[in-house]
Amino acid sequence: MNTTMDPVFAASIEREMEAIGTGRSKLQRHQRRTRTASIVGGSLALVGALTGAAIISGLPGQTTVTPFGEPVSGSYTGTAVIDLGPVPGGAEQVILDVTCTEAGKIEVPTDPGPTASSGSVYWDCSDPIRQNPTVHIDNGLLPTGGGTTITITADPRTPWTVVARYGSASTTPWGVNAHGETYGVPNENGIPDLVSAQATNGEVGYTRESESLAFEGEGYLRVYKSDGETVIGWFPIGDPSTLGNPPALDFETDVP
Repeated sequence: MNTTMDPVFAASIEREMEAIGTGRSKLQRHQRRTRTASIVGGSLALVGALTGAAIISGLPGQTTVTPFGEPVSGSYTGTAVIDLGPVPGGAEQVILDVTCTEAGKIEVPTDPGPTASSGSVYWDCSDPIRQNPTVHIDNGLLPTGGGTTITITADPRTPWTVVARYGSASTTPWGVNAHGETYGVPNENGIPDLVSAQATNGEVGYTRESESLAFEGEGYLRVYKSDGETVIGWFPIGDPSTLGNPPALDFETDVP
């Protein structure tokens, strides 16, 4: 049984994307409100693969994935159709490990969940931000209409390999604090009011989604405990080499 790869870091990367776009990281995304499936499904693992992030378990809203049957593997160049065989009973998604190191972009269809009409996750194989050549995706789209295949789209000269299998998933509920705010990990249900993030001092807490949406440029977001009031650190938005140190903060008295 696998847990989604480091949702804290995944949500953190999403905060960066919202504030400064994708020009520096080159990790491509659709417009935010139509891309929820990519953010909260495949890209959780994708960001873990890009950043070398560790696995953090036990966060509210986290999804646990259970694989089914034997994996299917293969090597391809450009767009290819992967035959996974008949969909077993209880399967809800496809689990994939896609490996590439050169040439152009790859796109994998993902289950959009209830928040969007379609979903996918895609990345540039030659992007220098990538620290791991293999991208793990837990929520690949099931074959439809009684079919047994999925299509992975890649630029014509892009070589890649894949290991894929069917799977199922279960998601824990978000937490709710005394103010009625939800907190936890983005998932197929959307994005909570307080989103898991790791502060520069190593503390794991939550950034407030409304503050993230209102943020412009580069700088720091407050990281709170789950109560949404107690500030425990800062989360950086932008290039760490140019941000400088976070502002001084009296954690006992400073409030949002």
